[in-house]
Amino acid sequence: MCQSYRKDCLCGHQTAEIFFGRMILDENSVAQVYCPDCSSGVEKEENNRVWDNGWLLELNLEKARPQAPVMGLAPEEITAERIFDEGFITWVGITPNESKQRDEERSEIQKLAATDLKAYLQAMKDWGTAREKRFSREGWRKMRTGRKAA
Repeated sequence: MCQSYRKDCLCGHQTAEIFFGRMILDENSVAQVYCPDCSSGVEKEENNRVWDNGWLLELNLEKARPQAPVMGLAPEEITAERIFDEGFITWVGITPNESKQRDEERSEIQKLAATDLKAYLQAMKDWGTAREKRFSREGWRKMRTGRKAA
């Protein structure tokens, strides 16, 4: 079983839900999360930072580096982008707040299940397809790299 963890943005107004794939790393490896509003003044070119559609996930690579052999990497190969793209620390889902947003959107559609099962099934299918297209169009990192949601 894998672990997830919520971390507030620096401003405290938004929260990212973070997934720890294969339970190799944990919340001690996460230094900071920045929402698009807070990330605008942060320097982009650092190997401890991964950018995703304006969001910034900053990792503590000193905490992650000792786990490099378990991840199948050499310590010098450890970067935030590599850790994120290989699913060791990433968003729960496609976006930082997808699980909350998904639950809100799905709850509206689920009301149909009580009255029209066929319409409900079609609405769920259409909703899922539209979400994937939207995430691709918006340029979320997991959609660019072809990775599926955690």
